Order: sequence, then structure tokens, then C-alpha cells
Amino acid sequence: MPDLTAQQVKEPKGNAFKAWLLKLVPVKPEEWGLVLSLALLLAINSTVLELSDVVATSGFVSNAGPTQLPWLWLLDMIITLVLTGAYTLIVDRVARIRLVAILIAIVAVLYLVILVMFRLGAPDWFNYLLLYILTDQQWIIFPLAFWALANDIYTMAQTKRLFPVIGAGYAIGSLMGNLLAVGSAVFLTQRGISSSSLLVVGVMMFMVGLVVLWLTFRKRVVRARQSREEEVNIREMFQVGVDFFQNVPLFRWLAIVILLAQLSLTIIRYHFLFTIDQTFISDLQFQAFYGGYNAAFIIVTLLFQGLVTSRILSTMKLKDTFFALPATLLVAVGSAVFIAGMVGASAGAFLAWVTERVWDEPVRKSVQGLVPDERRGRVSAFLD
Repeated sequence: MPDLTAQQVKEPKGNAFKAWLLKLVPVKPEEWGLVLSLALLLAINSTVLELSDVVATSGFVSNAGPTQLPWLWLLDMIITLVLTGAYTLIVDRVARIRLVAILIAIVAVLYLVILVMFRLGAPDWFNYLLLYILTDQQWIIFPLAFWALANDIYTMAQTKRLFPVIGAGYAIGSLMGNLLAVGSAVFLTQRGISSSSLLVVGVMMFMVGLVVLWLTFRKRVVRARQSREEEVNIREMFQVGVDFFQNVPLFRWLAIVILLAQLSLTIIRYHFLFTIDQTFISDLQFQAFYGGYNAAFIIVTLLFQGLVTSRILSTMKLKDTFFALPATLLVAVGSAVFIAGMVGASAGAFLAWVTERVWDEPVRKSVQGLVPDERRGRVSAFLD
């Protein structure tokens, strides 16, 4: 009987499918369990975050007016600086898993407090202001703790391959949150119910998130060095971050780029929200459009993050990956300036946000893996 050559031996269908799946999504079979759990945590957080952000933004702009947005953002930034400073005091001294659990529990309680304020008849503009500030702190601080935990789990090589896939959980949750905002706008309008009732959904989902966190890490040990300093003061904590940026050129220039990019994104966002407010009359109309717009944004984000970003990043040098966002912002600003009305404002904001989310964010999270474990939380807080 003649010998069969290697080319004549057919590969089993199961192995062929696994090879195709690994080529499509660069996750090894033994990595899927933890990757999916981390992606689910991101999805839960982003579902609540996006739903609350749409409700808070549409509610505040409709009740207080778009001209009050700069004051809201100024107040929000002051609170962000204070809370980020407080976060840096504990981030490298508390186990990452415990820190993430504490953050989830605190945010859930605060959502419940704001819901009670709506029920007690506090001014709507004030309630939406508080909700906006809460969602913004959730958007800033939770990812800091989450990605610090993820960097403790994976090596630098794994982060470039797996972080875009894990980040797809954020995209999925964001899509769910925005679709829920759109659907609820129609439902609540028909029944005359306040959008504040959606806060109950957020509280319940965070309870689910705590369960997921416990099930994921109850038998898993995360080994990472923690700060052993006995005395803590905020000046020393800030000095750690400042010294790191002064002595590491990569992070110093990266911080400058991020500062300028975020300034551009803020201007683009204000122009976009101002244009929406001039176009739609009621806050629920605002909510429906804003949620639908965000849903389209998330679909594009999901496709790129899950199928494109990780492949391109793995073939590029790290220093070359930071040029995409500044170049895109130039195009986005040009679109908003030279194309009048909703088309120019929407297109410019869409392009800028997609690039920031699907490309720049995974790049920034990956480069944080270069920071020593005991300093990573504080340095990432400064960087973000």
C-alpha cells in the first residue's frame, strides 16, 4: 500500500476550524475563559455607562441649555482631578481585584442615590448634572483600575494580541447601552415615564458585575508587586508620576500628545452637541438621536477592534502607532469647519471618536505594560 505524503493527509475539520478561528481572532484556546470574563466585565460597565451618558447628556442639555456645557465640563474636570488624585493614593497599595470590586460597589450605590433624588423631586438639571459627573468619573476611573489589573495578568506580548479583543467587550456593551437608550426613549415617551427610571437597570447590572468578578478570580492568583510605602501623601504620589514622565522621554512626549488630542476632542464634541440641541426640540428626541448615533459608532468600533486593530498593531513598531489620532483630528476639525450643519458636525465627531477608541486607546493601554507593577496604577492615572 503506497505511503501517503503530508500533502495527501487531510487535516481534521476540528483542527482546521481552530486554526481558522485563531487566525481570525488571535486568542489561544486556553486563554478564552479569562479573556471572555474580562470582556464581560467591560461590557457590563460600558452598558451602564453608555445608557447613563445618553440620559445625562440629553437631559442636561435639554434642561440647562448647551451654553452651560463648558461650565459643566469645568466642574467635572475639577472633580476628576480630585478623585484621580485620591485614586493614585490607593491604586498601587490595594489588590487590583479588590479595588475593581470596591469601585463597582461605590458606583452602584451612587446611582441608587441619584435615583432617590429624582423620586424626591430635586431639580432635573441638578440631577442630570450629578448623573453626568458620575458617569464621567466611571468612564475615567474604572478603566484605570481594570486595565491595571489586566496588565498584571498578561505579559507585554500578550497585551498587544489580547487587549483589542478584550476591548471589544467595551464595544459590545456600549452598543447594548445605546440601543437601550434609543428603545427606552420611544417606550418612555409613549407612557410618560421619566428616563431616570433607567438607573435601576444600572444598579442591577453592577450587581451582576460583582458576581462575574468573584467567579472569575475566586481561584486565580494575580501576582503583581505592590507599593510597600507605609506613609502616604498626595504630594508624593503626584511626584511619582511627574518624575516618571520627566525621566522617560516616551511618556513625556506621549503625555503632551494626549493633552492636545483631548483638547481637540472636547472642542469637536461641544460643536457636535450644540448642533444636536439646535436640531431637536425635546430631550427624548435628543436621547433617541444621540443613542442611535452612538450605536452606529459602536458597531464600527466593534468591527475594527475585533478584526482589524490587533492585526495591524502586531505588525507595527510602537513609536509609529501614535501618529494616527493627531492626523485624524485634523481631518475631523476640517469636516466640522467646512461642512455646515449636522452632516459636518456628525461626520467630524464620528471620525475622531472612532480613531480614538479603536486605535489610540489600545495603544495607550499596551504601552502601560512597560511601567513597573508598583508604579503602573499611578502612572496610568497621569497618562489617561
